[in-house]
Amino acid sequence: MLESKQLHTDGIINDEQLNAIEQHEDNKLFTIQWELRTILYLGILLLTTGIGILVYENIDTIGHQVVLVTIVIACSACFFYSFRHRTPYTNEESIHPSPFYDYIILLGCLLFAILIGYVQYQYGLFGTHYGIATLIPAVLFFFCAYLFDHKGILSLGITGLAAWVGLTVTPMQLLQSNNFSNGTIILTAMGLGVVITAFAKFAEIRNIKKHFSFTYNNFAANILYVATLAALFDQPLKILSFLLLAACCAYFIKYAIDQHSFWFLLISVVYGYIGLTYSVFSLLIDSGTGGEIRIMFFSIFYLIGSCAGVIMFFIKYKQILGIKK
Repeated sequence: MLESKQLHTDGIINDEQLNAIEQHEDNKLFTIQWELRTILYLGILLLTTGIGILVYENIDTIGHQVVLVTIVIACSACFFYSFRHRTPYTNEESIHPSPFYDYIILLGCLLFAILIGYVQYQYGLFGTHYGIATLIPAVLFFFCAYLFDHKGILSLGITGLAAWVGLTVTPMQLLQSNNFSNGTIILTAMGLGVVITAFAKFAEIRNIKKHFSFTYNNFAANILYVATLAALFDQPLKILSFLLLAACCAYFIKYAIDQHSFWFLLISVVYGYIGLTYSVFSLLIDSGTGGEIRIMFFSIFYLIGSCAGVIMFFIKYKQILGIKK
């Protein structure tokens, strides 16, 4: 609207053209797709959460068999509908037959996870082999993600795979629920991140569900960055840890440029800045060459330079990503 008024002021368009543009803008339709999708996803999560609370609070009166049968019936109904109405498999992105199709598949997978967890908790189906209780749902999730072309279920599969190897990778618990001072956890996280990244690259090269690449790399990037930073902070081989962090930053910055992704560029710069800042000050303190006054002045200039760098980053990020508009 402001542009059209400026064009009118400059005499480029006349009053009639300005009115036509304003009427078009006032009557233009806008999409509420993401709002509806968010509401539907929240509905599925609230439904599964409510089922869990209902079972927990009324298990003595409902009975285990009734709960199991109910979950099995609901889960089977979801999968029956999903298989009946699915489109033929393709390596390209699929268009689902119904706007509710995604959420029925998601509900079926979540109910299956509840079923496995409930059977394991109540009856000890897998004994002390708790990893099987996470591996089986993860395998099913990956299968359903590719068969039904569902990114949400793919995220569940990656989370289940991480749980199987001993990691918690949900965004809020990545740092809280994992003991990253443990070298084994760090190596496990690095290994998982590398495997996920390599598979995502392989799938891109072979043109197998290339639109899944963002989901794979998003998990892999955060896992690798947190693991390498943890190694940098707590492990003795700090030079090696810094080089690994730099390699991760280089790879995902290149990926961000190739995909024109501001998200991957942003997290790479943030994680890289944290690692660089820690390394610089750690080296300065450990060398013993700088007193408190020197470190204080260096900190001030470093902070000023960093702020200038952040400003330039936000000004030039489109040029870095090769975005013309």
